[in-house]
Amino acid sequence: MSSLPLLPVLERPRLVGIARLAAEGDSLREGHNVEYFTLPTRSLLNRCVSRRAMPFTWTINPYRGCEFACKYCYARYTHEFMEMRDGVDFERKIYVKQHAAELLRHDLRRVKPDEAIALGTATDPYQPAERRYGVTRAILEEFTRQRGLDI
Repeated sequence: MSSLPLLPVLERPRLVGIARLAAEGDSLREGHNVEYFTLPTRSLLNRCVSRRAMPFTWTINPYRGCEFACKYCYARYTHEFMEMRDGVDFERKIYVKQHAAELLRHDLRRVKPDEAIALGTATDPYQPAERRYGVTRAILEEFTRQRGLDI
């Protein structure tokens, strides 16, 4: 009887940052091969850093991932930051950003009067998840409560 050498058991890498937050998210609903997860966030606004002359300074994406599953979508790679390498994860694992209105209210203090905010630059803010979770609606309602904004 021959003895095969034992292969070392590979340990899973320790997740950090958004990968850790995504792994810890609670499943919100499963159906149609789509799962929804919570994604705790500290900020809703993202500064737009681009060499191109974009007409906005800030972006908001209420969801991470998109059920519409457009094959040409440039945002598909963003799930890789959460250590998800399977291409269908982008359309089957949707992350819902929690406490959007409160975060936006806090974040708007950073926005200067001449700076524009774009909504849904990486994923569709009106995807099917919106029907249930209303994150985009909460964001728009918070914008209407703010004084001095051009909407």
